[in-house]
Amino acid sequence: MKQLPKDSDTPPYRLVAQELRRQIRAGRYAPGQQIPSSRELEAQYEIANMTARSALRLLRDEGWINTLPGRGNFVVDTLPAAEAGGAPPENENRMPTREYIELSERLDDLTQKVDGLLGVLQQLNGLTESRKSPRA
Repeated sequence: MKQLPKDSDTPPYRLVAQELRRQIRAGRYAPGQQIPSSRELEAQYEIANMTARSALRLLRDEGWINTLPGRGNFVVDTLPAAEAGGAPPENENRMPTREYIELSERLDDLTQKVDGLLGVLQQLNGLTESRKSPRA
């Protein structure tokens, strides 16, 4: 069982999709390989089935997976050219290099940590503001 961050402002379905994208980039799921079903994701992350289905739908809409009815969800043969707003790589048919994958994973980890710290800072700011009392 994997835990999703509880203090994140990001919807759970996006967190699950982000984790699956990271695993695909890291080679955990290779092109053509089946990824977990919505029921497996539901059990793995302790989320509602609709949340798991939304994560899979997002990945399908972004071009990361194909769904074969009655068979499951599979990583596409050619990964998407770029994340939203990014420029396509020179050779979009090539798999990412090991260095790229490692850097992507580190960036994902750092992003999660920064998001967590921002949440803590917002909570501290709220406590500080609530302790200040207007003086007449």
